Amino acid sequence: MMRAVVLNPENNFNVEKELTKDQVKDLIQLCVKHITSSSSIWMETIRIQVYFDTHFPSQYEFLHKEKLFRLEQCAPLLGSIIHTKAKNVTGYEGLYREIVSYILTKSHVGNPTDIRVIRETTAALESVFPQSELNSFINLSPTEKESQLNGLCNLVTGIRLFNKQLGKGGESIESLPELCATELRQLSLLIHQYTLETEQLIQAYKAALDYEQSTPASEVTPEAAAAFREGLVFNRQYLIYLDALQEKVDKEKELLVAVGEKFDATLADLKVTCKSKTTVPVDQVYPQFVKLARGWSEWLDQLFLLAFQRGLLDNLRHHCLQISIELTPIVKVLSDPFKKDIEPEILPEQQVIDLASKTMTALGMIDAKAEVIHPGNMTQYYKLPVEYGGFCPYAVVTRKLVVPGDKNIGLVRYRDQIFSFENLDSCIEFMKNPGNYIVQIVEIAKKHPDLVQILHLYKYFPTVEALETTKSFTKQRLLGQMPIVAEMGCQVDTHVVDSNWQRKYHWNEWELRREALMLVNLKDKRTHSTQTDESHFRRDSETQHYAPKGQMTQTVKNSSSNVPKTVHYLKGLLNSGEGIPKGVYDPFGPKRYHFKVVDISIDHDGLPVPYGGGAYRTQDSQTQKSQ
Repeated sequence: MMRAVVLNPENNFNVEKELTKDQVKDLIQLCVKHITSSSSIWMETIRIQVYFDTHFPSQYEFLHKEKLFRLEQCAPLLGSIIHTKAKNVTGYEGLYREIVSYILTKSHVGNPTDIRVIRETTAALESVFPQSELNSFINLSPTEKESQLNGLCNLVTGIRLFNKQLGKGGESIESLPELCATELRQLSLLIHQYTLETEQLIQAYKAALDYEQSTPASEVTPEAAAAFREGLVFNRQYLIYLDALQEKVDKEKELLVAVGEKFDATLADLKVTCKSKTTVPVDQVYPQFVKLARGWSEWLDQLFLLAFQRGLLDNLRHHCLQISIELTPIVKVLSDPFKKDIEPEILPEQQVIDLASKTMTALGMIDAKAEVIHPGNMTQYYKLPVEYGGFCPYAVVTRKLVVPGDKNIGLVRYRDQIFSFENLDSCIEFMKNPGNYIVQIVEIAKKHPDLVQILHLYKYFPTVEALETTKSFTKQRLLGQMPIVAEMGCQVDTHVVDSNWQRKYHWNEWELRREALMLVNLKDKRTHSTQTDESHFRRDSETQHYAPKGQMTQTVKNSSSNVPKTVHYLKGLLNSGEGIPKGVYDPFGPKRYHFKVVDISIDHDGLPVPYGGGAYRTQDSQTQKSQ
């Protein structure tokens, strides 16, 4: 609200300078005046915008808070059970009663104060967790105790739900599927009813404004025309929120159907497993009981979400009833011929392409950079993000009206922005000077802050959340002016189709191999090979042979032979026997040694060896020290 008041030129606030105390006081008074006003239509539009944008996206956050609140209710019982130290029969009985109370409080299945419900829950707990197991339970750690309690809660809840389906129990258990179906049906009927009423109001306001524009001296006064414009913005925004609620309800309807089918299938499996049997293995039935409990919990969550959405719808309806715009009977009658559908009917794809071709021809003479988009050249045509929420920018500037664009004539892409127009004439006039119209839309939004949300002008007007999370903002952004730096982009085809397309080309190697096998037709062929002189050295060959077998021969006679041992004796190593001449001493001359080698080898018979002449063989050797 402060941003809307400051940016409005009619209030004469200069944001280039620091506000004085008097200006701050005036700002506060204007904001309070607008917020407390009960007759301002544009202020009521801002109220529903703020309310819906802060509550609708946060549905699951509220559901999470609700679950936390349920856990907080069980916290005292959980703490008492975990920290108990019972050691006698009386203490065990009290602990068991606390476990039963915890299961009833956490599961929300039945009235926890009804004695019949308590008895049924106790019996179900006895079947899976008898009192004799309490001693082992007390010795567990706190984390293990909590985990086991949650598992027991699911098991006991599943057993009670199964008994209810069999008609053998389920005291005071409400039928959540029926409650969800009833709530869903009532919510859908209310949304449909409010949607029809809103569409009729939109048609009436639009027809009255069209009549006022086409008739010079019409019965519609300027004050009434301004109220019709503000009422048109409010109802357009209200209709968008109703469509969002209806889409959410449709998704929850599909989810409830899936949960119901899973629940019924689990019940059928349990009935087949337990049919005509006194005892059933726990590994077959316990998982099924847990599935039943989880399905029941999902129904409980969906019931909370449906009640939350019903509250949203009631609050939106309350804001809608605060607006009172009078249409005089004469204006209703005179404007009745101008009534049209609130949105153009979607034509077949070929007709849309033909109309888009006419738009392309008309714009080709005005701006060659403009590109016309249609289903023929763009996939997901009806899901493309369109500027200004899909409303015609030319109608906003020239007539101050929010009129949805007609996608049947095509969408126009200009400087990486996609625009939709009410008709071909509006498209042509806008494309003559698109920059001027974009600037004028921002200036109009400064005077009418209710247009910021419906026209999706977030990039020109930062929100409070953006201001809190962003470290700095330029003055141009804070003033709602156009950014100086423009973002440019280009789009290329994802898969370019080559003109020279080889249809027989296969990128997969195995596909080529399969085709080659089909061509050669190996069933009718024989394989043979030929060895040549030039290729046998290049061939890799392997040969396998058996190792030779070891053989042994044994004879009757064992014999042996001895060989003579050769022995040499060196004679004369100390003195050769030759005399040394007197007076001759050469200390620098080579030393000479005179010795003999005597062969004294003896054969085994004790006689000299037969070689060497049969006598001792001697050999003279002279060796120098250098050798």
